[in-house]
Amino acid sequence: MTEFTTVSDCLVFKFEEVERKTGVKDMTAYVFYDKSEHKYVIRGRRAITRAHNSCTYSFDCEFAHELVDFLEFVFCKANRVNEVLYNYDNFPYDSNDVTFEFLNEYDNSDYELSGYDNQKLRRKTLLRNLRMLRNVSNIF
Repeated sequence: MTEFTTVSDCLVFKFEEVERKTGVKDMTAYVFYDKSEHKYVIRGRRAITRAHNSCTYSFDCEFAHELVDFLEFVFCKANRVNEVLYNYDNFPYDSNDVTFEFLNEYDNSDYELSGYDNQKLRRKTLLRNLRMLRNVSNIF
């Protein structure tokens, strides 16, 4: 029996909240879908500043609308979002092993499929994109 340590490909959305007035990136969240566990996984962190040393966070949920509720809560409605879709070809087999640090380390244009800067976070579009992520992901 072959033991797998990585999957072939996995789509990952990256959302960066950008403060509208200053252009400073305030929050980064990565989202992917774990097909074997039937759940969305989010890994994120607020920006580290001189005043605040933020920690990473990790959550999962079963439904896209729950994930959208979370993103709408943590991202300020007045700010804009950079949205990037990546295809990671080196994902750990177990989604619990996918950390914010891992995603951030391999966050570069080699894995980028598309990106849109300065977008308004729209619930309908976000739901459609997250459902697409669920439907085209590989099995872990």
